[in-house]
Amino acid sequence: MSWSKTLSDLFLNERRKLEALARKRCTDPEQVGDVVQDAFLRLARLPAPDAVEKPAHLLFKAAANIMIDYNRRTFREWGRDGGELDPEHPSSTPNAEATQAETDRHTILSEAIAALPPVTREIFVRFHLDGRSYRQIAHERGMDLKTVEYHLRDGMKACRRHARERA
Repeated sequence: MSWSKTLSDLFLNERRKLEALARKRCTDPEQVGDVVQDAFLRLARLPAPDAVEKPAHLLFKAAANIMIDYNRRTFREWGRDGGELDPEHPSSTPNAEATQAETDRHTILSEAIAALPPVTREIFVRFHLDGRSYRQIAHERGMDLKTVEYHLRDGMKACRRHARERA
């Protein structure tokens, strides 16, 4: 069967199901027709359509991806326009409570790192903040890998203990 015949059959057999799905998932009802059309166009433009084993599955997968893109675009536009946002959808900007919680976590971690013994603190910072490897730290400090591992494990335990005590 030719690819155009396959697409015609898909259109006749799956269009209504695809429209129903788009009506459920699209934030803007005016996008339903565009989603269906774009999904079929994606299939029509495939470079190697003969390789498609399940065209209906691919059609619905393409439509799902298109709906995600359309919904993201709609939310961005609503945010830009100052339009009313749906309370069901969380804001991407953190609220004051989340900001304060992050500040508190940062403070607790800074205190925990500051309380580490000097050598352990230096190794901990080099690994976790500077991104150095065990091997690099061992070479820089003139110690073996097991010693670096010990300091990192000890530092992590101390930070966790400090965080539990502060929480």
